[in-house]
Amino acid sequence: MQFSMTPFLLAIELGFCFFLTWHSHRRDPGIGSLRPAYAFFTWLSLYAIATSLLGYHGWYLREEVLRLLPGLWLQLVTVAAALIPVLVSRALRQDLRQIVDTTPWQWFACFHALRIAALGTAFKTMTGEFPLYFEVFVGIPDLLFGISALWIAVLAGRGGISRRGFLLWNLVGVLVIVPSAPILLQLGLPGPFHVFTDLPDARAVYSYPMSIAPMIGVPLFVLVNLCVLWRLWERGRPERGAELSRLT
Repeated sequence: MQFSMTPFLLAIELGFCFFLTWHSHRRDPGIGSLRPAYAFFTWLSLYAIATSLLGYHGWYLREEVLRLLPGLWLQLVTVAAALIPVLVSRALRQDLRQIVDTTPWQWFACFHALRIAALGTAFKTMTGEFPLYFEVFVGIPDLLFGISALWIAVLAGRGGISRRGFLLWNLVGVLVIVPSAPILLQLGLPGPFHVFTDLPDARAVYSYPMSIAPMIGVPLFVLVNLCVLWRLWERGRPERGAELSRLT
């Protein structure tokens, strides 16, 4: 096993989520204990530990798993693990609204600046340890988004970005990963869709500790993008309603 920053990056991501929950309650104690949010992030932490252990024991690289086209659906398990509690619990949805509403936009931008860690995969690509095709089509766009986050953080800190602009930027953060990453992963794995056969292929992505990234690290970035998108879209509905009323 080679040294990787991926486990440390995951710890920072999860720590950020807990910190935002604490900050939200501290800023507005009247909103309640935010226990559903704490429980949700604890669940995601336990899920992260479980997926990391599976990667450590090489489960993602087993022949019987590779035969099931894992690139197309493994990440969907993570998405389901995160979205089902949100869809089921009204209290959790309200807590997430409060967290987004009380968090400065520049903090979210700084969080996504962590995606500059994609420099690690760029280095591994140059040393022949990571698939070139995946770095070109996923790693580099993700790195560029992380770099853009530094600029967005400065703009947001100065109040120089609109709600719509920040919403669209978060949408870009989703689109640099979805749906290209799952499809490209599968195209680099053994099976009927194995197009990128040069070594190293996409099995390098599912090798521990790199497996932490596709299974929970990267999905967490995307899920934070989606959470902010959802809340900004909700907050924009009254504005759109007012505009329609003026037009009619």
